[in-house]
Amino acid sequence: MSFIHIVLLPVKADAPKELVDQVVSELNALEQKIPFVIRSRCGKTVTQRGQQYTHALLVELESGDQLQTYADHPDHQTVLSKIKNIISEPTLAMDF
Repeated sequence: MSFIHIVLLPVKADAPKELVDQVVSELNALEQKIPFVIRSRCGKTVTQRGQQYTHALLVELESGDQLQTYADHPDHQTVLSKIKNIISEPTLAMDF
């Protein structure tokens, strides 16, 4: 059975659109860069139900044992450093 990693991102209202678009694109491309990532989807919410969270990321891994390897992967670390520049407060993550 696969493993799901979800992250809610509170993107700053004044974050440069080009950087936000780049982060979303790079997050969506992780499935092509990290072999054990089955699916990676990131996008902006289309409702106000997310409260302060404007974007969400869903990553499907082959197994939960790969979560730390995913977190440490250079491609993930590269985009993570960019995420830190566009968020207004800590992210919210859930894994199952």
